Amino acid sequence: ATGSKRSALETVMRSESQILPTVDAAALRRSLLFLAAIGGPLCAGVAASSPAGGLLGAVTGLILSFADDEGALARRLAILALNVAALGLGGAAGILLHGFPWPVWVLFVALTFGAGQALRFGKGPAMATRHCAMALVVTSGGPQFTLALLWYPLLALLIVVVARVADHLLAGPLKQQRGGGGGAPTGGWTRFALAYAGAATASLWLGVHIDPERALWVVVTTLVVMQSDARLSYVRIVHRIAGTVAGVVAAFALTSVLQEPWVIAAAALVLAPLIPHHLQHRYWLHTALIAVVILLAYHLATSDPRILRGLMTERLQDVLLGAGLALIGTLLAFPRWVADDD
Repeated sequence: ATGSKRSALETVMRSESQILPTVDAAALRRSLLFLAAIGGPLCAGVAASSPAGGLLGAVTGLILSFADDEGALARRLAILALNVAALGLGGAAGILLHGFPWPVWVLFVALTFGAGQALRFGKGPAMATRHCAMALVVTSGGPQFTLALLWYPLLALLIVVVARVADHLLAGPLKQQRGGGGGAPTGGWTRFALAYAGAATASLWLGVHIDPERALWVVVTTLVVMQSDARLSYVRIVHRIAGTVAGVVAAFALTSVLQEPWVIAAAALVLAPLIPHHLQHRYWLHTALIAVVILLAYHLATSDPRILRGLMTERLQDVLLGAGLALIGTLLAFPRWVADDD
């Protein structure tokens, strides 16, 4: 009788385990890390009545959250340090060479070509080189930063380091979520890097001629959707467009209802932990969540709803331009008549 009861209990437990969803511990850890990195600086900016600083800190926290790796703490901190150094170097160069003089263009071409080549060595070097190019664009084309605002990226870095150390002490090595990157491109790494740098430089040129402060958004789209695998590039181009449209629509709906700063910040905090969960299989939703969180942070930084509505329209335009140039770059990087080689 005891054996039959135990057998029945095991059957019930197996049935419940099939019905109830299992909790992915690694996914939960990544969600909490993103929440801390984005939410900490954003809430600090609201509390200090510095929404612009909160916006800058939240975006920095978002970028640094992606600079993570699987395995032990030393490895995770190493990729973080590499990306922080790259952001610092690119930002310093942009501040010194403000306004897109010719040295900025030379440096940008070299960095984007290097990012295309660095993909063969793995995620860390390619991400760091790409982040260096992005920092160069944003500081060269945007307004000069004040010391008061620069404290917020430093706060974001501090939160990321503390959260990552605490995460490792509590749960050990992290199982990394993969984004599905491809192998060696069919036309070879040099051809891919040339196409990558060409598409990125064209997006920068177009963005600067539209509005230097908008150039970053066109460039970012081109840099993040072009992959060393042709199929993945095409998928990301479509998903990037669809996700941005969905994100802008959602942000418009939320900002039409939410007005109080802490309520807006709370909405961003609810969405921030969901960002890493959808990177691998639902890139459009991943993109949409990033767009909503950033636009909510912009909503905190501006008191004029007309400016925010204009930003939403501009983001759609920027993504369409960047995705179109990425499509051209992908077509040039992956000719069908070239056999697989390196």
